[in-house]
Amino acid sequence: MQKTKITIVDDHKIFRDGLIMLLSNFDFVTVIGQAANGVEFLELIEDETPDIVLMDINMPKMNGIEATKQAMKKYPEIKIIALTSFADDEYIEQMISAGVEGYMLKRSDIEDFEKAIMKVAAGGSYFSSEIIKVISRNLYKDKERKSGEQLLSQFTAREKEILNLICKGLNNEQIAELIHLSPKTIEKHKSNLFQKTETFNTVNLVIYAFKNQLISL
Repeated sequence: MQKTKITIVDDHKIFRDGLIMLLSNFDFVTVIGQAANGVEFLELIEDETPDIVLMDINMPKMNGIEATKQAMKKYPEIKIIALTSFADDEYIEQMISAGVEGYMLKRSDIEDFEKAIMKVAAGGSYFSSEIIKVISRNLYKDKERKSGEQLLSQFTAREKEILNLICKGLNNEQIAELIHLSPKTIEKHKSNLFQKTETFNTVNLVIYAFKNQLISL
């Protein structure tokens, strides 16, 4: 089995070493590099491009937001999971806009790291429960926002089913196998969901669903 190549970007060496030790428990990954800031990271990936990057946000020289933007522009195939110590609303929005496929707290359990890497490597997305709660909390700041039930009424039963599975982190092939449709049909339903929610990719669709309580947490 081909292993998922991981690069770790964090300005604290102790954390990087601890994360490398944690990842050594997974036989499906291999850590190919580590960097202390965004500048080092961008130089590092010129030699070997990882499949997944575990990216800290607050770093000297270049933070994780800018590093993610530049990496995604040059290497769009890279998948980035943001790591943070605190679930900060502003950082969440900026990292999602930069193109991350996942967002989790550094204090997450080993099982959460395993789940996140596996889901993102398979083409899905992953957000830890604490991050989802922060995103959902923003719903109550906007009194003019339609209720979840009102918004759901615009979707077909099949679209609701697929939306729920997308929010669980499943990719097109996994959804297709589960509900006995072709991946092409799933992609068509997903395109309809993008259009109806005015979102442009899977991560933004997931965030929309959580913020508007279209699915239960």
